[in-house]
Order: sequence, then structure tokens, then C-alpha cells
Amino acid sequence: MKSIGLKFPHYTILKASAGSGKTTALTKRYVYFLLSPEIPHRGLRKILAITFSNNAAYEMKNRILRWLKDLYFKKTKTLEDFSKLIPFDEKQISNLAETIIEEITNNYSDFQVKTIDSFMTSIFKASAVDFDYNPDFEILMKNDFLMTFAYDLFLKDIDENTRKKEILIDTLETISPLRKSFIWNPAQDILNKIKELYSVLSKTNKEFDNGPSAGEMEITKEELIEIMRKIVAEVSKSGLERNSRNQIFDLFDEIIRTENFKEILSRGISTLPVKKPRNNSLIKNFERIEFLWNEFQNIVSRYAYLYGSTFYSAYIDLFKEFNEYLKKIKRKEGKIFIEDLNKMLSEYLKESIVTDIYFRLGERIHHYLIDEFQDTSPLQWANLKPLIENSLSEGGSLFVVGDTKQAIYSFRAADYRIMRELERKDTFPSSVKEVEELKINYRSKGKIVGFVDEFFKQKIRVKDVYISADSLTGISSYEQKVPPEAENDGYVEIKAIYEDMEDFNRAVKDSLHQIISDARMRGFNFRDMAILAFKNEQIVNLSVLLNELNYPFVSYSSLDVRKRKITAEIFSLLKFLDSPLDDFSFSVFLLGDLYKTFIIRQENLEEERFCKEMESFIINSRESEPLYKSFQRDFSNRWERDFQELFKLIGYLPLYDLITVVLSNFRVFEIMPEEEATFLKILEIAKVFEKNGSSSIKDFIEFINTSSNDERIWDISLGSEVDAISAMTIHKAKGLGFPLVIVFLEDIKALAEDYILYENENNIQIFKITNDLADKSEFLKTIKDSDKISKMADFLNTLYVAFTRAREELYIICKVKKETNFPFDILREFFGQNFGFKKNKERSEIFQISSINTEHYNLKINFPVKPQFVHFSEKQRGEIIHKLLSKIEYIDIESPHETISQAEKYLKRINKALPLQEIEEIIYRIINNGDIVKFFIPREHRRIFNEFDIADERGFLHRIDRLVVDKDKVTLIEYKTGNPAEEHIEQARLYLELISRVFENVNSEGFLYYLDSGDIKWISF
Repeated sequence: MKSIGLKFPHYTILKASAGSGKTTALTKRYVYFLLSPEIPHRGLRKILAITFSNNAAYEMKNRILRWLKDLYFKKTKTLEDFSKLIPFDEKQISNLAETIIEEITNNYSDFQVKTIDSFMTSIFKASAVDFDYNPDFEILMKNDFLMTFAYDLFLKDIDENTRKKEILIDTLETISPLRKSFIWNPAQDILNKIKELYSVLSKTNKEFDNGPSAGEMEITKEELIEIMRKIVAEVSKSGLERNSRNQIFDLFDEIIRTENFKEILSRGISTLPVKKPRNNSLIKNFERIEFLWNEFQNIVSRYAYLYGSTFYSAYIDLFKEFNEYLKKIKRKEGKIFIEDLNKMLSEYLKESIVTDIYFRLGERIHHYLIDEFQDTSPLQWANLKPLIENSLSEGGSLFVVGDTKQAIYSFRAADYRIMRELERKDTFPSSVKEVEELKINYRSKGKIVGFVDEFFKQKIRVKDVYISADSLTGISSYEQKVPPEAENDGYVEIKAIYEDMEDFNRAVKDSLHQIISDARMRGFNFRDMAILAFKNEQIVNLSVLLNELNYPFVSYSSLDVRKRKITAEIFSLLKFLDSPLDDFSFSVFLLGDLYKTFIIRQENLEEERFCKEMESFIINSRESEPLYKSFQRDFSNRWERDFQELFKLIGYLPLYDLITVVLSNFRVFEIMPEEEATFLKILEIAKVFEKNGSSSIKDFIEFINTSSNDERIWDISLGSEVDAISAMTIHKAKGLGFPLVIVFLEDIKALAEDYILYENENNIQIFKITNDLADKSEFLKTIKDSDKISKMADFLNTLYVAFTRAREELYIICKVKKETNFPFDILREFFGQNFGFKKNKERSEIFQISSINTEHYNLKINFPVKPQFVHFSEKQRGEIIHKLLSKIEYIDIESPHETISQAEKYLKRINKALPLQEIEEIIYRIINNGDIVKFFIPREHRRIFNEFDIADERGFLHRIDRLVVDKDKVTLIEYKTGNPAEEHIEQARLYLELISRVFENVNSEGFLYYLDSGDIKWISF
């Protein structure tokens, strides 16, 4: 970073290859901007650092605070760095750092290091009214439930003889050929595709284009028939010899008769149907056929384009119909998907509105710092640009750091071209632009950097597809050195293991053992090592081998608490407790490791005896009463000890408390101490879940099952003291570094996609492009080739990330199927080679956690349930009924079925189970009660306020269930479930007193209405 004399406004693009300290440069700049008096508009609320994950934001905050802490404690090296930048002495810098630390501590929300999603969410919330949303709208992090609910309603509303039904039938006809087996549930297939399309659309500000019209396709088919007939006629009278290499001509009559034009697409059409004559008298016949065949090829090319571009038209039509339906439901429910925000803001964020946005946020941001800029999506950048433009116009700055060679998130719509364009063009012409590059690699030793340079700068230039991919990301055009003292250090070894060898797995295991055991002998700890691979399933297979070798390892895929076997057992128990007739869930728990270990400890049983006993019991109980009843009979002591008290607590305890009791009841921390982190993570997730206002076991299981695998909130945290090998995908390893890295590679091929997206200036088209279609249409071939190059760029970038994780030693194990497949067509030149020398190192001490004992106390759960203790399920039922009645303004007493139907739909929408009969009883009880029904009938000048909020003199808010305001009177109605209580009367009196102050010149009255009994209790004050 340049020291003194920054000119404002300015924007800086910092290109930084792997290990060059780009995040360090950004955090150092952040601290410098906080401290330096030369920086205009400095201050916590005026500086924003943007990252792309919660983990990255957390790490950046830690780094910033460490810088400040080191300055406060006058750490020599840190003070030397900042003394060159800031015109203060050491004491002044220390005092200034102390002031900023105190400011951050006292006003932590002003410490603006945020993910891009978090920042956009704050802008949207500040502008909710402009989008016609109430301020209390809910942002859904996961859209699965609402999408499924909307889809069910959408299908339900499809009537006979409607356009929607035609589209649905067309869609079913489209998906059938795409599946090799029979589709048992086409509705689910269609929903999955709709979700995919929704995800695509949410990442761009463009809309789907259906492509050419059906009429254009029909015209082309007619032209095909006409030209084929002409060719048949010309060939039959030409007297020319048939060309046996052309087989499609023999099918012309059948194709014309059946109009099966797809047959043409799967056949070669480059060869003429006749041979060129040696007799010049027939040459004109040949030329006429040649002319017609060229025309036929042109029409086939057009047909191939039309076929590929309209193949998914039915999907697009169905998606558009569904999307309109979904929009209405989201708006009605006051819900927004997190992925909607960027798209909605893109149509709203203009330069003219930025001042208003900053006003609503409460502060103007003058300095933007963006980490991992290559991971920015076009939509995110489109939303940031007007904000940044405004800040630059006010004398602010922009600082972005990134590396296009590490762009590996294209599947999330990240676009490295944004950074390359920012480097090359004057995006903000009113500001000074600076392009800088960090050229020193402080992570990897010299031999590793040398190997990476040779591979990417020289060897990948063997094929045009690699050269084209390189032109996208610049993976060969970078400059990177290492500190002089590290130039000759480091070690690289590449080993090939051929898939067709007799015992491939044994060879891989032997290679792993040789590398790890040798490294251990030379002083490496297990935690110094990492094994990386492209796919999760490869990590799973490698983990099996490590396990067989008895090496301690941590598979980062297994750190997802949802994938832990013990988690599934606990969730099965919860599902059983929630629904005792769920025999399957009860069986899973009884046969699981947790209950087995518990029983063995409690009863001193042999494992084999218990397993046989449980398996025999479950098999013999299959055809009888519910499994738990059989268990009560056959194992009465176990039922009373292990399950009976838990059954009493279902419905009384909130979820978090219930799980706490379950864990205590089965003494999990005592019998399975190795799973302590898993149990604590389950409790942590339950706490997060309850903060969202939910509490049912059913909703909790749904929350677990429908959430994305990418979210780090599910990962079990590991302490730095754990001495184990890390096994993870390359994507997970991005941003990390290890002294020793083993990269496992297999032949890499792009997965065959159902469709290819083509985004032009105005819209997005979806193409079906097979090799046959690409051969027939130059336009489709161009799209397919471009997609192939883009995927190859991703593969190369991922390899770059993998190879640059190593600090001291890099081992590449290649599972080779064909040496001509990527990446072995490049790597094969290195097979059997090594670079540099292995070194011994002094093994670092591992902090032993055995000296720390975490204590867990077992809870006593055999307490009696007192009569006055409100049953949790009853409380929840009351809340549901109150919410239901808040949606009813008036009831048509002549035809109440519409009100009942709307109530039923609402309950389905919020996914709450309440019997329809109970809904009907509540509504008919109101209709049949003359004293209350009159308050549910429209009257002139009558206004209804459901869930009416009113404040008392202390500022506390109170919510009245129903307020009926007539011209001459105001009536307050409070709904109650259960039995009458004195506190109900006191509450209603308080509400009535508050209402009388608001409506001073109108008579006020009120009553309690007990929904279960139909009783009314009038209130006076």
C-alpha cells in the first residue's frame, strides 16, 4: 500500500496472486483509514468493508482488531509499519488505537465489515416502503417451503381447458425424454426445474426469453418437407449412383410421412446422397441435387437452432405463470427471498436515489473496500456501482482486491470479467484509477511457486481450449516471486496411479501412508497436513483409507452436523416423540449407536446381545400395534426409565429445553464424549431456530432438511489444538494454507447439462445443445464451445487454488484413466518427478486439551406437571387461532364456507396443523351467538382493526385482538382459549381504559370471548 499522499477521490484495483497477502493489505488499509488524519471522511460508520461469506467477515474483523490491539500494546513491527503512514509518534498512535477499540466496543454495529448480502439487506429494509412492503416483512434465507406451498396451490388452481393446463401437459412431454427411467412423480421433477430456473433468474436483472415462435418452427418444418420431396424427385430421375455413405436420404419418405424431423438431427448430412458422375452428361443433374442439398443443409441448420432454442419453451411458460403466482403469495404474506433482494434493488438503485438511501441508513459511506472481488456477480456489481459512484463524487475511495485466477464460484454467478474490465477500462472517469499488483508470495516456498509457474505459464498452452480459457482469467499472465531466503526451499512430487492396475485402492493407500509417515518422521504434525480433491465423494473415499491407516483426520464434509450419524439418531427420537405412531423413527433410534451405548452402560449388557434383542423385537413387532406400545409391554422397565418422562414433557417444553432434557436423559456427554461438539452444535442450531419465532419439532426437522449444504452455520467448529489431517474439497480450502498438501486428482470432465444458458444484452435464453445439434447449427456450436471454454477456465482456476495451498511440500496423486484426459494431458510430463528437497523440521508443541474438563450436569426430569402450568402445545394452539381470527374482517352468515375455506388455506400456508372441524366449530359458534356475531357483520361507517397496537403512558405496546369502531361506539374484543382467569379481566380493563383515552367522545365497551366454550364476559372500568 502506498504510504502518504493519497489523492481523493480515487479507486484502486489490487491484483494479488495466491499467498501474496491481499486480505492483509485490505485490513491494513482499513486500519490506516481509521487512524490517519489525512483521510477525509474517516470514521467507523463511513468505511465499509465487503466480503462474500460470514466466515470471511468474521476473520476480517478479527484481523482489524488484532492490528489495533498490536498498536495499542506498541508491538514493534506493527508500530514500524504504521509509523511510516501516520504522522504521529508511538504514544499518540497507541492512544488513538485505544480510542478506536473503545469506539468499536461501545458501538459494535458501527463496525461495518459485512457480507454483500447483509449490506444489500440493510438497504432494502431502509427502502421497504418504496417497494410497497410493510416494515415488518420477513426475509427468508431458504425458499423451499414457500416455493413448495405456492407450487401446490398453483397446481390446485389449474382447471380444465385453460392455458395453464396446456402448458403443464407440454412440460410433461418435454421432461419425459430427458429421463431414462419412468417418472414416478413428474410434479416433483417440474418443481425442481422451477427452483433451478428461479435461482438462475435471481442472479441477473434480465428475464427469460421463450425464443422463436411456434409459427416459425412450423414454417421451417414445411420447408423441410418441401426440400426433401424435391431432392427425392431429383435423385429418382437423375440416373446417378447412390452414395452409400449417406444414410439419411433413405429415410426421407418415412420422415415426410411421420414428420419425425428429429431423426434428421441425429444423422450426418454432410455427404450428398449421390456420387459425382464421371459422365459429363449427368453433371447438371448432380449440380441440381448439390444445390438442393445445400439448401437442405441450411434449412436443417435453422431447424436445429429452432429445436434447441424452443425445446424448453414449455418450461419457461410454466415458470412465468408460476412466478407471477409466487409474487402474489410473497407480497400477501410479507415475505421476500434473500436472493430476490439484489434483483429488486437493481431496478431501484439509481444515482438519483442514493442520497435518500444514505439518509435512511443514517450515515453516508465514503470509503468502500471489497475483498475477493473476482467473486462479485454482475447483479451485485450493478447495485454497488451507483453507491460507489456517489461516494467518489463526494471525495471518497474504492479499494478492491482479488485474483481472477482464483475465480471458482461461477456456479454462484460470480464473474471474474468484472474485475478484468475494471482493470482495463475507466469505469469511474471522474476519479483517479490505480492498478497495483502484489508480486511476492509469502505462503509457498520457491520450488512450489516454480512448479506452479511452469504448469500454468508454459504447459497449459498445448491445446486451443486451454489457451482460450487462459484468455478469460489470465491464469498464465501474472508475475510472482518469493522472498530470497525461500527461493530454493520447498518440495513437489507428482505420482501417477493408473486405474486399470490390479489393486488401485491399495496403491493409493500405500502412497498416502508413505507421504504421511515420512512427514511425521521429519517433524510434521498431523494438523500441518491437508488432503484436497475436487468432489466430496472423493474426500469420503480418501477418508476411508485414512481411517484404515489409523491416521487421525477431520473430513470437512463430516463437520456438517446434519451429516453426522448421531445427529440423525437424535432427530429420529424427536420425530418419534412428536408423532408416537412413527414406527420407523422409533426403530432408527432403538437400533442406533446412542441408545445401544446407553443401554450397554446402564445395564452392563454385551453389545451383541443387545443388538440381537432389538433387531428381533422390531422384526416381531412389525404387524402388531404401534411399535412404542409393544416396547411398553416387552420392555416396561426401559420404557419407564428412558421414555415415559420425555413423553410427559412433549408440548410443555420449548424445543431447546426439550433437546437439553433429551441429551441429559441419555447421558450423551458421559457415554459419547467424542461427539460433544456435535451435541453442542445441535443445541446451538435449535437456539437459532427458536429466534426465528418457530418452535415445533416438525418445523425444526423441515428447517434442517431444506437448508442449503453451503451454509457454514452447520459446520462444527474445530479448535486449533486438534492434531488431525484436514480432508476437504478444493472449494472449501480456498483462502487457507497448510505446510503440507496432498492433492488427489482424477480425470476431470464437465457434467452433461440438460440445458445451456445464453445471456445476451437483453435477456436469457435456454438452449438444449447436444453434439448433434451443434454439428448442424454454427450458432449453437458457438454457444456450446463458449460454455466449454468457460467450464475449462473454472477447472484451471480450481487446479491453481489447489496447488497454491501448500507452504512447504506439495504432493499430487493422479488417478489416471486416460493420459489424454484433462488434467493428465498436461501433468503427464511431470509423472514420477519431484522438485526440491524434503527438510526436517522441529515439531511444534500441540496444546493438550486433556487438562481442560468440560462439565455437564444431568437434569432431573421427573417433575410433576402442575394444573396451572400452561401446556406448550395449548399455548401454540391459542396463538394459531388468534392469528387465524386476525385475518377475518367480516363473516357472511348466509354462506360461511368461504370464510372457512380461506382459513384453511391460511393454515396450510403457515404450515400449522389445526383440524378443519375445529375451525368450523369456532366460526359457527360465532355465527350462532347473537351477542357476538353482530360485531362480524358490515355496517355503515364501521371499521375493523385486528391486532390493534396501542401504547400506554410508559411507552409499552399492547395488542388488542379486535377493535370494532362504529359511528357512536367503540367495542373491544379479546379472544381467549382455555378457562377464565382473573388476569384476563385485568388485562381487558387496561385495554379498555387505553381505548377510552384515544376515542374520548365515543362510548367504549369491551368483552372477553372464550373461543372453546362460546362464553362472553363483559368488562367495565
